[in-house]
Parts: sequence; structure tokens; C-alpha cells
Amino acid sequence: MLAAATPWQPVALPYARERRTPSATPGDGTPPQVWWLRMQVPADALAPTPQGPRLYIPRWHTLGNAAVYVDGRLAWQSRGSQVLVSFNQPVWLDLGGDVRPGQPLTVHVRMAGAQDAGGALSSLWAGPAESLRASWRLRSLLQTDLLAYVRGANLVLGVLALAVWLARRRQGETGYLLFFLMSLSHVFATSFFLVDAEGFGLDDGWFAWLTLAGSLGASACAFLLLCRIQRQRYPRVARALLLYITIAALALLPVWSPPHGAMLPLLRLVQIPAALPLLGAAVVGAWRLRTWPQVLLAAMMLLLFPLWLHDLAMQSFRLSVEHIYATPYLYVGVIAMFLVSAFLRYQEAAHEAAQAHAVLAQRLAAQERELGLAHERLRAAEREQTLMHERQRLMREMHDGVGSSLMSALRLVQHGQAPVDVAQVLKECIDDLKISIDSLEPVDADLLALLAGLRFRLEQRLGEAGIALHWRTSDVPLLPWLDAQSALHVLRILQEVLTNIIKHSGATAITVGTGVQDSGVCVRVHDNGRPFAPPDAPPPGRRGLGNVRARAQALGGRCAWEPGAHGTAFVLWLPQHAPGRGTPATG
Repeated sequence: MLAAATPWQPVALPYARERRTPSATPGDGTPPQVWWLRMQVPADALAPTPQGPRLYIPRWHTLGNAAVYVDGRLAWQSRGSQVLVSFNQPVWLDLGGDVRPGQPLTVHVRMAGAQDAGGALSSLWAGPAESLRASWRLRSLLQTDLLAYVRGANLVLGVLALAVWLARRRQGETGYLLFFLMSLSHVFATSFFLVDAEGFGLDDGWFAWLTLAGSLGASACAFLLLCRIQRQRYPRVARALLLYITIAALALLPVWSPPHGAMLPLLRLVQIPAALPLLGAAVVGAWRLRTWPQVLLAAMMLLLFPLWLHDLAMQSFRLSVEHIYATPYLYVGVIAMFLVSAFLRYQEAAHEAAQAHAVLAQRLAAQERELGLAHERLRAAEREQTLMHERQRLMREMHDGVGSSLMSALRLVQHGQAPVDVAQVLKECIDDLKISIDSLEPVDADLLALLAGLRFRLEQRLGEAGIALHWRTSDVPLLPWLDAQSALHVLRILQEVLTNIIKHSGATAITVGTGVQDSGVCVRVHDNGRPFAPPDAPPPGRRGLGNVRARAQALGGRCAWEPGAHGTAFVLWLPQHAPGRGTPATG
């Protein structure tokens, strides 16, 4: 401590000694320049409270170290580097162990720094912890804590941007990589303001160079990212900027540059040329785009230079040490504006995507309408084709069935045959016509409904021929393939079989039955006439049996005659599901 005879002179706090270019740096063996400040804390400021009295110093700064003595006892001393001191950390001391009831306290502050390095001490506050804590916490928040929070948030966003870039790097999304590099550079650039008593474990020169490189890198990344956001290219400016940053970073490497502790304020001047392209791009973009994020970004860049001068004046102790360093927060604002610009661009892209989706929806609706019209035309063509096929089928059936019967009746009349024969031929002609008409009736794949129509048509004719018709049908499954053409085949087969029974068997009774057999249905027609075994080859001029076999084959089924002692049974088997179709012979 100082001798009692040491002369003192009154000064006002905050107090500062202006920085000049130091003639030495801490640690080089040159004796430090020491100066003391003494303060008297009145007894009423030390009145007992539940939490006790505190001493609060918002900031001190010098190129060296500082210590606080309370009534001659060392109460606090800075530790770590003498260059990168914890100048931005407020001092908060508990005075409870030094208070004597009703007695004042004498506080000495010792500041030792390099020759001509200057220094500054803010106001000192002593009093109850309850009344000082809010000011201390607010000062800690503004000087270090808030910057640390925002710095960490920017780094997290940068890591997320890096992850997006790694996933989309083949799509050329380099903007995400630039944002990550800008966030990482911001972390290095602001580390200077967050040094605590423990330091960062780096050499002073390398740490100062790292903060400078971070500041230069942040300016370069911000410029390149801004060009991408504004969709502008300044290739010559970009190359010049990168060249300047490379030269400056190499020239200021601690291995050959002057000690950084002697020129810390001057290092800020190196950052100005790197920020000029960013300022120009921001102003041009704001003028060209006229959007509020670009205007705010340009305004922030215009504020950058006076704020740099403000912080430079604080480091040179030409401004009050109680001011807040503003440059780190300006970086935060710039990054925030980049985020806002990116968000607005995302909104624009989402709007464009929504518009593209609406256009695609309109095109899809138009194509659906065109497709509906095409389908309608196709259905109309299919209906026309179906009608044409039905007309052709009816013409063929009329020609082969009714037409053939009428020609037979005409020949009988021309040759003077008996009226009975002519009447029989005409009845067959009428039966053919009725069967053709019945085939057009919808049966909804129901074979029994089709057979019921045949029974109604032929029962009277069989009765007139003296043949009793017995109907012994059972339920059978529906036949989905039973359309008009197939129904006509079934009716023609059974008509031919019944006609042959009437003409040739001499039967007096016919029994018609249905059943299920071999994944299909069968129709069984049994007569009690003379047994009939069809020949393998039809006789010349007789096509009836061949037509029956051909129609059954066209339906995908099969037919057989089973002669027995009590007559003949004709069995027609039809598949339940869609058969292979053929074209039967007619006649």
C-alpha cells in the first residue's frame, strides 16, 4: 500500500487516462505505469441488511491488471492475461467481512499498465446488495450475457444452416454455407468482449489475430450472402475483397507483426475497407429493391462506421468507459436482417410455389375436362359400335334363322306341299323370331330367367305336338358373362335340341333341369323317346348338331348326348366365369 505521506488529488469518476501508442507491452520486462484511486465509503452506505453491503464497479480497463483493496486488505485482483483482460466483466464484491459498525471504509483501486497505455475506471457504487443487484445484473446483461446468448443462438442457426447445406450441396445452395461461416466468424469476432478472468487458453497475439480474422471473415461472408439474397453479382469486388482479407490476415500474423497488445485500437481500422463492399451492396440493394429489410440492412451498415468510431474512442479512453460497446450488437442486427431477408425470400418462394400449384391445379382440371370429353366420345363410339354389332347379329340371325325358315316355307308352297307342312315351317319361323327377341331382354346374368322365357315360348308348341314339358330346375349361381350374344347361343342350342326331339324322337314327355357341376352350371334336357346317339361326323346337308357343338364351344362350355333305355338326355355345361369366346357356325 501507499505511504501515508503520498499526495492525493481529487478526480471525478468515471476517470480515464488517454491512450497513446504504448512504448512497451506487458510482460516485456519494462516496469508498469501504476496509478491509484482512493475512495471513502460512508458508514450509512454500509448499514446492515439481510444480504449485506456490496461494492459494484461497472467497468475498468487498462493494458495490464487491476486490484481492489478494502481498508488495506486485498479484496479483488484481476487474473489471466494482461492484454486481453476481463475489462467487460463488472466487478461485484461482498463487503460484509470488512464492515465495522458505524465505521466508514477506505477503498483503494490499483491499476498497473504498460507505459502510455492509459486506462479508465468507471463509477464505484457501494451499498446494500438489494439496491445494487438490479444495476449489476443489467450491466452484466448488456456487456456480456446478452452478447453470449445471441452469439450462441447465431452459432446454433449456423450449424443448422450447415446441415441444410450438407443435405442440399448438390443443388448449389451455397447460401447456407455462407451463413454458417458468417455465424462462425461472428463467434470469433465477438470473443474479445467476452474474456473472463480464466481467459481462453490462447496466446494474446494469436487470440487478437483470431478476433480480427473473424471480423474480416464475417464482412466477406455477409457481402457474398447479401449478393445471393439480392440476386446480384459483383465478381470483381468479391475478388478484391477476398484478396484484401487474405493479405491483411497474413500480414498481421503474430509471427512477424508488431505485438498486438500495442496496437489493439488500430486493428479496428483494418476492418473498415472490408466493410465498404458490404455497405455498397446494401445501399444499392435497398435502392433497387425498395423493401424494408433491405432498407434496414443498409441503415445498419451506415451505422456501422460511426459505431466503429465510437468503440475505437472507448478503447482509446476518449469516451466514458461506462458506455456500451455497440459493434458486437450491430453484427447481431446484421445477422437478424439476413434472417429476415431469408424468411421473406422463403415466403416469396412459398407464394410462387402456391401459385404454381394453383396453375397446375387449373391445368389438371382442364385436362380432366378434356379427358372426360374424350371418355364421353369413347363411350359414345362404344355405344355406336355395340349397336352396330347388335344390328349385324340380328341381321345374321334373321338371315340364318327366320330367313331360312321363310325360304323353306316358300319352297313348300312353290312345290305344292300340304298346308300342314307350310304351317309347321311358319311356326318354326315365328319361334326363331321370338327367340331372337328374347335374347335382347336383359337377364342380369340369370340363366334361370333366360330358361323361363324359353319355356314360355315353347310350352304351347310342345303341347300341340302332344309332348308334356316338366320343369325341374334348382338354383344356380349367376353367370356374369351372360350377355345378349351368349343368351342367344344358349337359346339356339336348346331350341335345336327341342326341335330335334319333336321331329325325330317320338317322345311324349320332356324334362328340363338345372344344377351345379365342376365349377359351372349344367342344363339337362331328357326325353322319353327313341334313344339318340349322335354320329361323330354330321351327315351331308345336316348342320344342326354341328351348330349345337359350335355354339357350346363359343360359350366356353361343352355338350353331350347320353342315350339310355328310357330315352336320351342332352347335357349342356356352362362355366361360371368368363369363358373363352369363339365364333359359332350358323344355320
